[in-house]
Amino acid sequence: MKRSILISSLGVCILIFVGKHCKASHYHISSKGTKVLAFPLLILFISTIIGCQSNEGLVESQRHEVIVPLALSSQKIDQKKDKRISKSKNELYFGKEKLGLHGNKDPETSIISNRQNVSGSNSEEKLQVLGAKTLPSISKKKISEIGILLPLSGNVDQIGGALLDSIQLAFFEVLNLKVELLIFDTRGTVEGAKHAAELAINSGVDLILGPLFGGSTRAIAPMTKEAGITLISFSNDHLVAQEGVYVFGFLPSQQIKRIVNFALESGYRNLAAFVPDNYFGKLAVETSKNAVLVEGKELSRAQYYQPDSENLTELVKSFADYQIRRRNLTTQRRKLLLQKDEIAASLLSKLQGMDTFGNPPFDSVLLPAGGSDLKRIAPLFAFFDVDPSRVKLLGTTLWDETAGLNLEPALVGAWYVAPAPKGVGEFIERFKKHYGYKPPRLATLGYDAMLVAAALSQTTRSGEQPAFDIHDPRGFIGVDGIIRLLPNGSNERGYAVLEVGKKGPVVVDDAPLRFLY
Repeated sequence: MKRSILISSLGVCILIFVGKHCKASHYHISSKGTKVLAFPLLILFISTIIGCQSNEGLVESQRHEVIVPLALSSQKIDQKKDKRISKSKNELYFGKEKLGLHGNKDPETSIISNRQNVSGSNSEEKLQVLGAKTLPSISKKKISEIGILLPLSGNVDQIGGALLDSIQLAFFEVLNLKVELLIFDTRGTVEGAKHAAELAINSGVDLILGPLFGGSTRAIAPMTKEAGITLISFSNDHLVAQEGVYVFGFLPSQQIKRIVNFALESGYRNLAAFVPDNYFGKLAVETSKNAVLVEGKELSRAQYYQPDSENLTELVKSFADYQIRRRNLTTQRRKLLLQKDEIAASLLSKLQGMDTFGNPPFDSVLLPAGGSDLKRIAPLFAFFDVDPSRVKLLGTTLWDETAGLNLEPALVGAWYVAPAPKGVGEFIERFKKHYGYKPPRLATLGYDAMLVAAALSQTTRSGEQPAFDIHDPRGFIGVDGIIRLLPNGSNERGYAVLEVGKKGPVVVDDAPLRFLY
Protein backbone atom coordinates (compact mmCIF):
# COMPACT_ATOMS: atom_id res chain seq x y z
CA MET A 1 0.00 0.00 0.00
CA LYS A 2 1.49 3.27 -1.10
CA ARG A 3 1.26 6.11 1.32
CA SER A 4 2.94 9.47 1.47
CA ILE A 5 3.06 12.62 3.50
CA LEU A 6 3.40 15.94 1.81
CA ILE A 7 4.95 18.70 3.86
CA SER A 8 4.62 22.34 2.86
CA SER A 9 5.25 25.60 4.67
CA LEU A 10 6.69 29.06 4.14
CA GLY A 11 10.43 28.51 4.21
CA VAL A 12 12.10 25.44 5.59
CA CYS A 13 9.93 22.37 6.24
CA ILE A 14 11.52 19.64 8.26
CA LEU A 15 9.43 16.83 9.69
CA ILE A 16 11.32 14.25 11.71
CA PHE A 17 9.40 11.17 12.72
CA VAL A 18 11.09 9.86 15.82
CA GLY A 19 10.04 7.28 18.32
CA LYS A 20 11.03 7.14 21.95
CA HIS A 21 12.51 10.21 23.65
CA CYS A 22 11.58 12.68 20.93
CA LYS A 23 8.69 15.10 21.49
CA ALA A 24 6.51 16.74 18.90
CA SER A 25 8.01 20.11 19.76
CA HIS A 26 11.20 18.88 18.12
CA TYR A 27 9.59 19.15 14.71
CA HIS A 28 11.32 22.06 13.06
CA ILE A 29 9.59 24.28 10.55
CA SER A 30 11.23 27.63 9.88
CA SER A 31 10.60 30.54 7.54
CA LYS A 32 12.94 32.63 5.46
CA GLY A 33 11.85 35.46 3.21
CA THR A 34 8.40 36.93 2.88
CA LYS A 35 7.44 36.53 -0.76
CA VAL A 36 9.36 33.55 -2.08
CA LEU A 37 9.28 29.99 -0.71
CA ALA A 38 12.79 29.01 0.35
CA PHE A 39 13.62 25.32 0.22
CA PRO A 40 15.23 23.60 3.20
CA LEU A 41 18.93 23.78 3.90
CA LEU A 42 18.81 20.51 5.68
CA ILE A 43 16.36 17.62 5.92
CA LEU A 44 17.23 14.80 8.26
CA PHE A 45 15.51 11.46 7.83
CA ILE A 46 15.57 8.80 10.48
CA SER A 47 13.59 5.81 9.29
CA THR A 48 12.76 2.46 10.81
CA ILE A 49 10.13 -0.20 10.47
CA ILE A 50 7.46 -0.73 13.05
CA GLY A 51 5.26 -3.79 12.99
CA CYS A 52 1.61 -3.59 13.86
CA GLN A 53 -0.64 -5.89 15.81
CA SER A 54 -4.38 -5.66 16.12
CA ASN A 55 -6.31 -5.04 19.33
CA GLU A 56 -9.56 -6.59 20.42
CA GLY A 57 -12.71 -5.40 18.68
CA LEU A 58 -15.44 -3.26 20.19
CA VAL A 59 -18.26 -4.97 21.97
CA GLU A 60 -21.08 -6.14 19.76
CA SER A 61 -23.63 -3.85 21.41
CA GLN A 62 -21.74 -0.83 20.10
CA ARG A 63 -21.37 -1.97 16.54
CA HIS A 64 -24.81 -1.46 15.08
CA GLU A 65 -25.55 1.95 16.54
CA VAL A 66 -22.67 4.12 15.38
CA ILE A 67 -19.86 4.17 12.88
CA VAL A 68 -16.99 2.33 14.52
CA PRO A 69 -13.36 3.25 13.87
CA LEU A 70 -10.71 0.79 12.84
CA ALA A 71 -8.88 -1.18 15.49
CA LEU A 72 -6.14 0.67 17.31
CA SER A 73 -2.97 -1.21 16.54
CA SER A 74 -0.51 -2.04 19.27
CA GLN A 75 2.84 -1.33 17.67
CA LYS A 76 5.96 -2.60 19.43
CA ILE A 77 8.98 -0.34 19.61
CA ASP A 78 12.60 -1.39 19.98
CA GLN A 79 13.80 0.90 22.75
CA LYS A 80 17.43 0.49 21.77
CA LYS A 81 17.05 2.55 18.62
CA ASP A 82 15.32 5.70 17.48
CA LYS A 83 12.14 4.82 15.66
CA ARG A 84 9.98 6.31 12.98
CA ILE A 85 6.46 5.28 12.01
CA SER A 86 6.80 4.12 8.43
CA LYS A 87 4.50 2.66 5.84
CA SER A 88 4.92 0.29 2.94
CA LYS A 89 7.24 2.41 0.80
CA ASN A 90 9.41 4.95 2.53
CA GLU A 91 8.52 8.11 0.65
CA LEU A 92 8.39 11.70 1.78
CA TYR A 93 7.24 14.60 -0.34
CA PHE A 94 8.43 18.17 -0.11
CA GLY A 95 5.85 20.20 -2.00
CA LYS A 96 5.32 18.05 -5.09
CA GLU A 97 8.86 16.73 -5.28
CA LYS A 98 9.27 13.15 -4.04
CA LEU A 99 12.31 12.49 -1.86
CA GLY A 100 13.48 8.96 -1.11
CA LEU A 101 14.14 7.93 2.48
CA HIS A 102 16.95 5.78 3.73
CA GLY A 103 16.03 2.38 5.09
CA ASN A 104 14.09 -0.69 4.15
CA LYS A 105 11.99 -0.05 1.06
CA ASP A 106 9.34 -2.64 1.82
CA PRO A 107 8.50 -2.85 5.51
CA GLU A 108 5.80 -5.28 6.52
CA THR A 109 2.66 -3.63 7.81
CA SER A 110 -0.20 -5.57 9.31
CA ILE A 111 -3.24 -3.66 10.56
CA ILE A 112 -6.41 -5.61 11.25
CA SER A 113 -9.67 -3.68 11.43
CA ASN A 114 -12.77 -4.21 13.54
CA ARG A 115 -15.29 -4.15 10.77
CA GLN A 116 -17.92 -6.13 8.93
CA ASN A 117 -18.71 -6.21 5.25
CA VAL A 118 -20.89 -3.19 4.65
CA SER A 119 -21.48 -3.56 0.95
CA GLY A 120 -24.75 -4.76 -0.47
CA SER A 121 -28.35 -3.68 -0.43
CA ASN A 122 -28.78 -4.03 3.33
CA SER A 123 -25.71 -2.03 4.24
CA GLU A 124 -27.76 0.41 6.33
CA GLU A 125 -28.39 -2.41 8.80
CA LYS A 126 -24.75 -3.43 8.99
CA LEU A 127 -21.78 -1.94 10.75
CA GLN A 128 -20.43 1.21 9.17
CA VAL A 129 -16.72 1.42 9.76
CA LEU A 130 -14.80 4.64 9.97
CA GLY A 131 -12.10 4.63 7.34
CA ALA A 132 -13.73 1.76 5.48
CA LYS A 133 -17.33 2.55 4.50
CA THR A 134 -20.22 4.67 4.70
CA LEU A 135 -22.65 7.12 2.89
CA PRO A 136 -23.09 10.28 0.56
CA SER A 137 -20.71 13.09 1.49
CA ILE A 138 -21.16 16.82 1.92
CA SER A 139 -18.84 17.23 -1.03
CA LYS A 140 -18.95 15.62 -4.44
CA LYS A 141 -15.22 15.62 -4.90
CA LYS A 142 -12.93 12.80 -3.98
CA ILE A 143 -10.66 13.39 -0.98
CA SER A 144 -7.08 12.55 -1.86
CA GLU A 145 -5.04 15.38 -0.31
CA ILE A 146 -5.61 16.57 3.25
CA GLY A 147 -4.18 19.81 4.58
CA ILE A 148 -3.13 19.96 8.23
CA LEU A 149 -3.09 23.47 9.71
CA LEU A 150 -1.51 23.53 13.17
CA PRO A 151 0.68 25.83 15.32
CA LEU A 152 4.02 24.05 14.95
CA SER A 153 5.93 27.11 16.11
CA GLY A 154 5.05 29.90 18.51
CA ASN A 155 3.63 29.84 22.03
CA VAL A 156 1.46 26.74 21.62
CA ASP A 157 3.75 24.64 19.45
CA GLN A 158 3.70 21.77 21.96
CA ILE A 159 -0.07 21.38 21.61
CA GLY A 160 0.21 21.70 17.85
CA GLY A 161 3.00 19.14 17.74
CA ALA A 162 1.02 16.69 19.86
CA LEU A 163 -2.02 17.09 17.59
CA LEU A 164 0.20 16.41 14.60
CA ASP A 165 1.62 13.31 16.29
CA SER A 166 -1.87 11.98 16.98
CA ILE A 167 -2.95 12.68 13.40
CA GLN A 168 0.07 10.73 12.16
CA LEU A 169 -0.72 7.89 14.55
CA ALA A 170 -4.19 7.53 13.04
CA PHE A 171 -2.84 8.04 9.52
CA PHE A 172 -0.50 5.07 9.79
CA GLU A 173 -3.04 2.82 11.49
CA VAL A 174 -5.98 3.10 9.10
CA LEU A 175 -6.20 0.28 6.61
CA ASN A 176 -6.17 0.93 2.85
CA LEU A 177 -5.95 4.68 3.21
CA LYS A 178 -4.91 6.36 -0.04
CA VAL A 179 -4.45 9.99 0.84
CA GLU A 180 -1.59 12.42 1.24
CA LEU A 181 -1.09 14.83 4.13
CA LEU A 182 0.20 18.34 3.51
CA ILE A 183 1.32 20.01 6.73
CA PHE A 184 1.29 23.79 7.21
CA ASP A 185 2.43 25.82 10.21
CA THR A 186 -0.07 28.48 11.39
CA ARG A 187 2.45 29.82 13.95
CA GLY A 188 -0.43 30.16 16.41
CA THR A 189 -1.64 33.46 14.95
CA VAL A 190 -4.54 34.61 12.80
CA GLU A 191 -2.23 35.94 10.11
CA GLY A 192 -0.22 32.73 10.18
CA ALA A 193 -3.41 30.71 9.78
CA LYS A 194 -4.52 32.81 6.80
CA HIS A 195 -1.15 32.37 5.12
CA ALA A 196 -1.15 28.62 5.83
CA ALA A 197 -4.70 28.33 4.45
CA GLU A 198 -3.65 30.18 1.29
CA LEU A 199 -0.75 27.77 0.81
CA ALA A 200 -3.03 24.77 1.43
CA ILE A 201 -5.64 25.98 -1.04
CA ASN A 202 -3.00 26.70 -3.68
CA SER A 203 -1.56 23.22 -3.09
CA GLY A 204 -4.89 21.71 -4.11
CA VAL A 205 -5.97 20.10 -0.84
CA ASP A 206 -9.47 18.63 -0.74
CA LEU A 207 -10.01 18.79 3.04
CA ILE A 208 -8.42 20.74 5.91
CA LEU A 209 -7.94 19.61 9.51
CA GLY A 210 -7.35 22.64 11.74
CA PRO A 211 -6.63 25.27 12.75
CA LEU A 212 -6.61 25.10 16.54
CA PHE A 213 -8.22 28.40 17.54
CA GLY A 214 -11.63 29.91 16.90
CA GLY A 215 -10.22 33.24 15.75
CA SER A 216 -8.06 31.55 13.16
CA THR A 217 -10.99 29.41 12.04
CA ARG A 218 -13.17 32.47 11.60
CA ALA A 219 -10.44 34.18 9.57
CA ILE A 220 -9.90 31.36 7.06
CA ALA A 221 -13.53 30.16 6.77
CA PRO A 222 -14.36 32.54 3.88
CA MET A 223 -11.25 31.33 2.04
CA THR A 224 -12.05 27.63 2.39
CA LYS A 225 -15.73 28.09 1.55
CA GLU A 226 -14.87 30.03 -1.59
CA ALA A 227 -12.47 27.27 -2.59
CA GLY A 228 -15.09 24.59 -1.85
CA ILE A 229 -12.91 22.89 0.78
CA THR A 230 -14.41 21.30 3.89
CA LEU A 231 -12.80 22.52 7.11
CA ILE A 232 -12.74 20.58 10.39
CA SER A 233 -11.41 22.89 13.09
CA PHE A 234 -10.10 21.82 16.50
CA SER A 235 -11.79 24.85 18.08
CA ASN A 236 -14.63 24.53 20.58
CA ASP A 237 -16.13 27.91 19.67
CA HIS A 238 -19.63 27.25 18.36
CA LEU A 239 -19.83 30.78 16.98
CA VAL A 240 -17.43 29.94 14.14
CA ALA A 241 -19.39 26.85 13.10
CA GLN A 242 -21.24 27.03 9.80
CA GLU A 243 -22.03 24.87 6.82
CA GLY A 244 -18.78 23.34 5.59
CA VAL A 245 -16.85 24.69 8.62
CA TYR A 246 -17.04 22.18 11.48
CA VAL A 247 -15.88 22.63 15.06
CA PHE A 248 -14.51 19.39 16.47
CA GLY A 249 -13.68 20.54 20.01
CA PHE A 250 -15.56 19.86 23.22
CA LEU A 251 -18.41 22.40 23.19
CA PRO A 252 -18.90 24.00 26.64
CA SER A 253 -22.71 24.25 26.43
CA GLN A 254 -23.11 20.49 25.94
CA GLN A 255 -20.84 19.74 28.88
CA ILE A 256 -22.75 22.08 31.17
CA LYS A 257 -26.13 20.67 30.14
CA ARG A 258 -24.86 17.16 30.84
CA ILE A 259 -23.50 17.85 34.32
CA VAL A 260 -26.41 20.10 35.39
CA ASN A 261 -29.02 17.61 34.20
CA PHE A 262 -27.23 14.79 36.03
CA ALA A 263 -27.17 16.85 39.22
CA LEU A 264 -30.90 17.57 38.90
CA GLU A 265 -31.64 13.90 38.29
CA SER A 266 -29.59 13.06 41.39
CA GLY A 267 -31.75 15.25 43.61
CA TYR A 268 -29.86 18.55 43.70
CA ARG A 269 -32.28 21.44 43.35
CA ASN A 270 -30.47 24.70 44.16
CA LEU A 271 -27.70 25.27 41.63
CA ALA A 272 -25.29 28.19 41.81
CA ALA A 273 -22.45 29.13 39.47
CA PHE A 274 -19.01 30.60 40.16
CA VAL A 275 -17.55 31.43 36.77
CA PRO A 276 -14.85 33.52 35.08
CA ASP A 277 -15.90 36.92 33.82
CA ASN A 278 -15.49 36.18 30.12
CA TYR A 279 -17.46 34.71 27.25
CA PHE A 280 -16.98 31.18 28.59
CA GLY A 281 -18.37 32.16 31.99
CA LYS A 282 -21.35 33.99 30.54
CA LEU A 283 -22.14 31.00 28.33
CA ALA A 284 -21.92 28.72 31.38
CA VAL A 285 -24.40 30.85 33.32
CA GLU A 286 -26.84 31.16 30.43
CA THR A 287 -26.73 27.42 29.73
CA SER A 288 -27.22 26.61 33.43
CA LYS A 289 -30.21 28.94 33.67
CA ASN A 290 -31.86 27.26 30.70
CA ALA A 291 -31.15 23.77 32.07
CA VAL A 292 -32.73 24.43 35.49
CA LEU A 293 -35.60 26.35 33.92
CA VAL A 294 -36.74 23.14 32.22
CA GLU A 295 -37.27 21.72 35.71
CA GLY A 296 -39.14 24.83 36.83
CA LYS A 297 -36.16 26.08 38.85
CA GLU A 298 -34.03 29.18 38.86
CA LEU A 299 -30.29 29.57 39.27
CA SER A 300 -29.72 30.25 42.96
CA ARG A 301 -26.96 32.75 42.26
CA ALA A 302 -24.16 33.44 39.81
CA GLN A 303 -20.86 35.06 40.65
CA TYR A 304 -18.30 36.24 38.10
CA TYR A 305 -14.60 36.57 38.94
CA GLN A 306 -11.63 37.99 37.10
CA PRO A 307 -9.49 35.07 35.89
CA ASP A 308 -6.29 37.05 36.45
CA SER A 309 -7.26 38.14 39.97
CA GLU A 310 -4.63 37.18 42.53
CA ASN A 311 -7.00 37.06 45.51
CA LEU A 312 -10.53 35.67 45.37
CA THR A 313 -10.94 35.31 49.13
CA GLU A 314 -13.51 38.03 49.70
CA LEU A 315 -15.48 37.06 46.60
CA VAL A 316 -15.82 33.42 47.70
CA LYS A 317 -16.58 34.54 51.27
CA SER A 318 -19.49 36.66 50.04
CA PHE A 319 -20.68 34.01 47.58
CA ALA A 320 -20.89 31.44 50.38
CA ASP A 321 -22.82 33.80 52.70
CA TYR A 322 -20.12 33.08 55.24
CA GLN A 323 -20.66 36.20 57.38
CA ILE A 324 -24.43 35.70 57.47
CA ARG A 325 -24.07 32.08 58.54
CA ARG A 326 -21.41 33.07 61.04
CA ARG A 327 -23.78 35.57 62.63
CA ASN A 328 -26.48 32.90 62.61
CA LEU A 329 -24.20 30.71 64.69
CA THR A 330 -23.65 33.47 67.25
CA THR A 331 -27.38 34.14 67.46
CA GLN A 332 -28.16 30.47 67.94
CA ARG A 333 -25.63 30.12 70.75
CA ARG A 334 -27.11 33.10 72.57
CA LYS A 335 -30.60 31.63 72.37
CA LEU A 336 -29.45 28.29 73.74
CA LEU A 337 -27.52 29.92 76.58
CA LEU A 338 -30.71 31.65 77.69
CA GLN A 339 -32.65 28.37 77.87
CA LYS A 340 -30.39 26.79 80.54
CA ASP A 341 -31.69 23.22 80.22
CA GLU A 342 -30.21 19.85 79.28
CA ILE A 343 -31.44 19.97 75.70
CA ALA A 344 -29.96 23.41 75.21
CA ALA A 345 -26.70 22.30 76.79
CA SER A 346 -26.51 19.31 74.41
CA LEU A 347 -27.13 21.52 71.40
CA LEU A 348 -24.52 24.00 72.59
CA SER A 349 -22.01 21.20 72.81
CA LYS A 350 -22.68 20.26 69.19
CA LEU A 351 -22.22 23.86 68.10
CA GLN A 352 -18.76 24.07 69.65
CA GLY A 353 -17.03 22.56 66.61
CA MET A 354 -19.02 24.54 64.06
CA ASP A 355 -17.85 27.61 62.21
CA THR A 356 -21.24 28.62 60.79
CA PHE A 357 -24.88 27.74 61.31
CA GLY A 358 -27.11 26.75 58.40
CA ASN A 359 -26.38 25.80 54.82
CA PRO A 360 -25.43 28.18 52.04
CA PRO A 361 -28.29 29.10 49.66
CA PHE A 362 -27.30 26.35 47.22
CA ASP A 363 -26.68 22.60 47.26
CA SER A 364 -24.51 22.46 44.14
CA VAL A 365 -22.05 24.83 42.47
CA LEU A 366 -20.90 24.88 38.87
CA LEU A 367 -17.17 25.56 38.64
CA PRO A 368 -16.51 25.25 34.90
CA ALA A 369 -12.89 26.45 34.99
CA GLY A 370 -10.00 24.04 35.41
CA GLY A 371 -6.28 24.22 36.04
CA SER A 372 -4.90 26.75 38.51
CA ASP A 373 -8.27 28.53 38.81
CA LEU A 374 -9.95 25.38 40.05
CA LYS A 375 -7.16 24.52 42.46
CA ARG A 376 -7.24 27.90 44.14
CA ILE A 377 -11.04 28.29 44.22
CA ALA A 378 -12.02 24.87 45.59
CA PRO A 379 -10.00 25.19 48.85
CA LEU A 380 -11.56 28.62 49.45
CA PHE A 381 -15.03 27.08 49.31
CA ALA A 382 -14.03 24.57 51.98
CA PHE A 383 -12.38 27.32 54.07
CA PHE A 384 -15.59 29.32 54.11
CA ASP A 385 -17.57 26.31 55.26
CA VAL A 386 -19.08 25.12 52.01
CA ASP A 387 -19.05 21.48 53.07
CA PRO A 388 -18.28 19.11 50.14
CA SER A 389 -20.42 16.45 51.82
CA ARG A 390 -23.48 18.73 51.55
CA VAL A 391 -22.68 20.88 48.51
CA LYS A 392 -21.75 19.14 45.26
CA LEU A 393 -19.12 20.85 43.10
CA LEU A 394 -19.70 20.39 39.35
CA GLY A 395 -17.13 20.71 36.56
CA THR A 396 -16.43 20.40 32.86
CA THR A 397 -13.86 18.65 30.66
CA LEU A 398 -11.36 21.30 31.79
CA TRP A 399 -11.16 19.31 35.00
CA ASP A 400 -10.12 16.31 32.94
CA GLU A 401 -7.07 18.31 31.83
CA THR A 402 -6.17 19.18 35.43
CA ALA A 403 -3.72 16.84 37.14
CA GLY A 404 -3.96 15.82 40.78
CA LEU A 405 -7.63 16.56 41.45
CA ASN A 406 -7.72 13.82 44.08
CA LEU A 407 -4.93 15.54 46.01
CA GLU A 408 -7.24 18.45 46.87
CA PRO A 409 -9.61 17.32 49.68
CA ALA A 410 -12.20 19.96 48.73
CA LEU A 411 -12.59 18.32 45.30
CA VAL A 412 -12.94 14.71 46.46
CA GLY A 413 -16.52 13.69 45.76
CA ALA A 414 -17.04 16.40 43.12
CA TRP A 415 -18.50 15.52 39.70
CA TYR A 416 -17.39 16.54 36.24
CA VAL A 417 -18.08 15.54 32.65
CA ALA A 418 -15.50 14.04 30.32
CA PRO A 419 -15.25 11.47 27.54
CA ALA A 420 -15.24 7.89 28.78
CA PRO A 421 -11.79 7.42 30.35
CA LYS A 422 -11.15 3.90 29.04
CA GLY A 423 -10.69 4.86 25.39
CA VAL A 424 -8.69 7.95 26.30
CA GLY A 425 -6.43 5.97 28.62
CA GLU A 426 -5.69 3.37 25.95
CA PHE A 427 -4.90 6.11 23.43
CA ILE A 428 -2.49 7.80 25.85
CA GLU A 429 -0.60 4.57 26.48
CA ARG A 430 -0.25 3.83 22.78
CA PHE A 431 0.77 7.42 22.07
CA LYS A 432 3.48 7.21 24.76
CA LYS A 433 4.82 4.00 23.24
CA HIS A 434 5.25 5.69 19.87
CA TYR A 435 6.48 9.11 20.87
CA GLY A 436 7.93 8.72 24.35
CA TYR A 437 5.89 11.42 26.09
CA LYS A 438 2.42 11.87 27.53
CA PRO A 439 0.20 13.90 25.18
CA PRO A 440 -1.87 16.88 26.30
CA ARG A 441 -5.56 16.14 26.73
CA LEU A 442 -6.54 17.75 23.40
CA ALA A 443 -4.37 15.33 21.41
CA THR A 444 -7.28 12.88 21.10
CA LEU A 445 -9.03 15.40 18.85
CA GLY A 446 -6.30 14.98 16.25
CA TYR A 447 -6.64 11.21 16.22
CA ASP A 448 -10.42 11.22 15.87
CA ALA A 449 -10.40 14.00 13.26
CA MET A 450 -7.98 11.97 11.15
CA LEU A 451 -10.39 9.03 11.38
CA VAL A 452 -13.15 11.24 10.02
CA ALA A 453 -10.85 12.42 7.24
CA ALA A 454 -9.99 8.82 6.45
CA ALA A 455 -13.69 7.99 6.22
CA LEU A 456 -14.34 10.95 3.93
CA SER A 457 -11.59 9.71 1.62
CA GLN A 458 -13.37 6.40 1.05
CA THR A 459 -15.29 6.11 -2.21
CA THR A 460 -17.98 3.92 -3.68
CA ARG A 461 -17.09 0.96 -5.89
CA SER A 462 -17.06 3.21 -8.93
CA GLY A 463 -14.42 5.31 -7.23
CA GLU A 464 -16.23 8.49 -8.19
CA GLN A 465 -18.43 9.31 -5.20
CA PRO A 466 -17.56 9.62 -1.50
CA ALA A 467 -18.98 6.72 0.49
CA PHE A 468 -19.20 8.48 3.85
CA ASP A 469 -21.78 11.01 5.00
CA ILE A 470 -20.27 13.35 7.55
CA HIS A 471 -23.80 14.21 8.72
CA ASP A 472 -24.89 10.64 9.42
CA PRO A 473 -27.18 11.05 12.47
CA ARG A 474 -25.77 7.93 14.10
CA GLY A 475 -22.37 9.57 14.35
CA PHE A 476 -19.30 7.45 15.05
CA ILE A 477 -17.16 6.16 17.90
CA GLY A 478 -13.70 7.62 18.35
CA VAL A 479 -11.17 7.75 21.16
CA ASP A 480 -13.38 10.34 22.89
CA GLY A 481 -16.56 8.29 22.49
CA ILE A 482 -19.51 9.03 20.23
CA ILE A 483 -19.68 12.20 18.19
CA ARG A 484 -21.72 13.44 15.25
CA LEU A 485 -21.17 16.51 13.11
CA LEU A 486 -24.22 18.61 12.30
CA PRO A 487 -25.07 20.42 9.04
CA ASN A 488 -24.69 23.80 10.81
CA GLY A 489 -21.04 22.98 11.60
CA SER A 490 -21.59 22.18 15.27
CA ASN A 491 -21.16 18.79 16.91
CA GLU A 492 -22.79 16.57 19.51
CA ARG A 493 -20.89 14.25 21.85
CA GLY A 494 -21.69 11.69 24.48
CA TYR A 495 -20.05 12.42 27.84
CA ALA A 496 -19.58 10.35 30.97
CA VAL A 497 -19.92 11.81 34.48
CA LEU A 498 -16.90 11.20 36.67
CA GLU A 499 -16.43 11.61 40.41
CA VAL A 500 -13.14 12.72 41.91
CA GLY A 501 -12.16 9.75 44.06
CA LYS A 502 -9.36 9.54 46.60
CA LYS A 503 -7.36 7.36 44.21
CA GLY A 504 -8.49 8.99 40.96
CA PRO A 505 -11.61 9.55 38.85
CA VAL A 506 -14.47 7.07 39.04
CA VAL A 507 -17.27 6.85 36.45
CA VAL A 508 -20.63 7.45 38.16
CA ASP A 509 -22.69 7.69 34.96
CA ASP A 510 -21.53 6.02 31.76
CA ALA A 511 -21.18 7.84 28.48
CA PRO A 512 -23.94 6.89 26.01
CA LEU A 513 -23.01 4.41 23.30
CA ARG A 514 -25.44 5.79 20.73
CA PHE A 515 -27.55 8.82 19.92
CA LEU A 516 -31.24 8.32 20.68
CA TYR A 517 -32.51 10.67 17.94
